[in-house]
Amino acid sequence: MKDTVCEIAEDKRGALVTFEDGETLWFSRDAWREHAPISIGAEEDVDGLKVWLLPRQYPEALNYAVSLLAVRARASGEIRQKLRQRRYMDDTIEMVEYKLEKEKLLDDEAFAREWAASCARRQMGKSRILQELRRKGISRELCEQALEELDGEESGAAAVALAAKLLRRYAKEPDQRKAMGKLLSAMARRGYGYEESRRAVEAALDEIEEA
Repeated sequence: MKDTVCEIAEDKRGALVTFEDGETLWFSRDAWREHAPISIGAEEDVDGLKVWLLPRQYPEALNYAVSLLAVRARASGEIRQKLRQRRYMDDTIEMVEYKLEKEKLLDDEAFAREWAASCARRQMGKSRILQELRRKGISRELCEQALEELDGEESGAAAVALAAKLLRRYAKEPDQRKAMGKLLSAMARRGYGYEESRRAVEAALDEIEEA
């Protein structure tokens, strides 16, 4: 399919070529130098350019993805988003994702389980954890599975610790009913449901009395 080049935006990383139908193709600096000159107003074979670009984009995109994973574990949706932000083609992104999954560098199930446990330790309730995982592109099925596998005792202890911290924060509030409302609202913002928050407050009060 041929289309007319309507815009070329160059920077230190390379060049972004935009065609009249709105499609864009990203050329790294090396690929831009290697390819025959492309100019505004020229008619180009878009499909042919994609075929030419794929083996050149793939190693660059893969190296970038691996560098992201070296910093911390990521969901496949995060990797896709980062690669799209760099203007890599969908075919390139699919190849990178396939390679990372094959090498076991991407595993959404394991990521969801570990991220959920980490959030629970940081005093987040299940609804907040669900939001965090969905934002990272994890499927609802894997989110729910990760939440079911949370250590109930550890999650409960984190909720009690948060309740105790909030009790200290609102201890000087003259209106105790108002103080409790603020406390429960704060816990709700952290993703805890009413019943879970109430149990955590009761447990925190018992601990304070014992102390």
